[in-house]
Amino acid sequence: MTIFLLAGLGALVGSFLAWLGRALMDRKSIKARSACDACRRTLEWWELIPIFSYLGLGGRCRSCGGTIMLTDWSMEIFGAVLFGVGAWRFIEMRDLLWWCILSFATLLLFYIDVRWAVVPRAFSVVVAFIAILATWSPETIAIILLSGLLGAIFYFFLYTISHGQWVGDGDVALGFIVGAAVAHPMQLGITLLIAHVLGAIAAIALVGLKKRAPGEALPMGTFLLPAMWIVILWFGWAR
Repeated sequence: MTIFLLAGLGALVGSFLAWLGRALMDRKSIKARSACDACRRTLEWWELIPIFSYLGLGGRCRSCGGTIMLTDWSMEIFGAVLFGVGAWRFIEMRDLLWWCILSFATLLLFYIDVRWAVVPRAFSVVVAFIAILATWSPETIAIILLSGLLGAIFYFFLYTISHGQWVGDGDVALGFIVGAAVAHPMQLGITLLIAHVLGAIAAIALVGLKKRAPGEALPMGTFLLPAMWIVILWFGWAR
């Protein structure tokens, strides 16, 4: 029962984060109500039910027929999966609570990076502190910081030698966040491997479908943060 309750909560969280991301990045105000991206009509409450409203409306606005962005609906799916799987994976309340907090913060970073290809610097600092606190213990703080620094150095190196063509400066912050969250250099290496394999597969597929030009950069957070979620769920918290 707990798994289903948290999965439902996660879907609500994903929907809220999609609204929050749009409010902050597009409308620059958290007072703005949810509206259709095409016609700007304010949505009714029943059009905001996570997952089911999108399916019931066929992925389109009921007024103008404009397509509802798949990224917004995907956020509800991601939220449900992260919270639901977290409830199954983490038995201790402390572990589950920190998983939900980290999922909340990193899911917003994920959404912003996917839609706008930016990593907000101020918010990334907050998420970095959350990652440290989630894994912190007196015995592991040194290895947490080392892992975080290694992640940041890796992406700073790529950013420097490519003059910002391969990765952006925001990926340096993501590297620290991911390194601190997985909390061990070995697990960081596994995370980076998963992320770059996923990125290579996505790039090849997009080029093959003619959705992107060869050499066109993809937002790294799209792959790095899901890889981090996978590694934490697989290995657990490294405390």
